Amino acid sequence: MSTRYNNRRIIRGGQKIAPGKLLPGMILTFNYSEKGVKDPRPILLFLYNNNSILEGININYLNPTKLKKLFSVIEFKKGKLEEEENLIFLKEDYFRIQISNPKKRSAMSPKRFYSDVILSDKYFKDAYRSYKAKSLTSLLVSQINTEFIT
Repeated sequence: MSTRYNNRRIIRGGQKIAPGKLLPGMILTFNYSEKGVKDPRPILLFLYNNNSILEGININYLNPTKLKKLFSVIEFKKGKLEEEENLIFLKEDYFRIQISNPKKRSAMSPKRFYSDVILSDKYFKDAYRSYKAKSLTSLLVSQINTEFIT
């Protein structure tokens, strides 16, 4: 079983978002209530929504060293890490890793991200999680403190 860490310090703020507006590469926080849950307040690097199931890496299952490694691998594979944007017209800009989506194309698709980044490290793969959309509340897209990930 994976160890859970408290990585809340990387979160700088957040704003409400509807599940239908999610884009791959967003950092999400939410409350999750499902029987047997070990992490009721995950921090999710969102990859895709598959039939009302959100999938991605729960950053709370990465220790600080592995968290930095995750973002250095992303930066190596993608080139640019510190990305803030507002493609879906929220009140404020939000952090998003540049993974391809219908609003902004990129060479890094969610499938390629999974194979190139997540499968590159056992700990990244172990931190990969799926969440039922009906069991989550207080969904926020987050800004992050980049000093904790670089």
